[in-house]
Amino acid sequence: MKTFVDCIPCVLNKANQLCDKYIDKADKRKKYNIMQRILKEVINTEFDRTTPFIHSKIVRIFKEEFEVDDFYIEEKKYFNDKILEMEPELEKIINSSKNRLFSALKLASAGNIIDFGAFDEVSFEMVKNIIDKTSKNQFDQELFNRLKKELLNGKRLVYLGDNTGEIVFDKLFIKEIAKEYPDLEIIFMTRGEPILNDITEEDAYYVGMDKYAKIMNNKTDIAGTDLYEIPDDVKKIIVEADVIISKGQGNFESLGGCNMNIYYIFLCKCDMLANKLDKEKYSNMFIGEKHD
Repeated sequence: MKTFVDCIPCVLNKANQLCDKYIDKADKRKKYNIMQRILKEVINTEFDRTTPFIHSKIVRIFKEEFEVDDFYIEEKKYFNDKILEMEPELEKIINSSKNRLFSALKLASAGNIIDFGAFDEVSFEMVKNIIDKTSKNQFDQELFNRLKKELLNGKRLVYLGDNTGEIVFDKLFIKEIAKEYPDLEIIFMTRGEPILNDITEEDAYYVGMDKYAKIMNNKTDIAGTDLYEIPDDVKKIIVEADVIISKGQGNFESLGGCNMNIYYIFLCKCDMLANKLDKEKYSNMFIGEKHD
């Protein structure tokens, strides 16, 4: 995916919600001034930039206006803690499966429901419902077999993380990968700074990801992996990986069509993307993009 133009209404709606969260409803002038700045940013964004990129520009405006570094700090901790409480239950699902790695992949996909960029609110019950639904869904077995073969033959896997809470599902998937492919170097990549409810290095250490992977951050505040913005040293690590697993819609939006060896795992959470992919909304996506 290249352009954010189809996403403009959603981007502006999310900006409006943040305004209402931090501005007194009676202060219409302040809201007008902020929304005016945001509209100018949207208007001046190049056609081929992505939605995560424009989201980051908008969040920078809010950070400046309200002097708040992390707008979802409470929600992020809440879902990290809640899913950590679920971890024994999630491990039981994997342990009872005949194909542990495949079961862990499905759980990783289900975890992508925890996204305050796509939803106004995420409930714990919603997470459980998605897990139940995902366990019954069919995934591309041929693509999964290809992933297994490349993990076996590869030397480095870069796993691009996405949201808090969801990271616990990722940890369980990575734990199974590390167990099955002990010679594989695994790098787990986070965002460089707080953006929406996306993960930072702090979140990765908090949930214990360092037990199974080397933790790095991409040195950006973008809710995706934007190769135009990521510095060369980090970009080199991603580009030269034998296998890349990309979690979440934001990573897909920013990397789709980049012609690298990437496996995308995410829930299709918006109407626009569902139409583009010819899928039902909230479908589990497991897509491979093979490098030529």
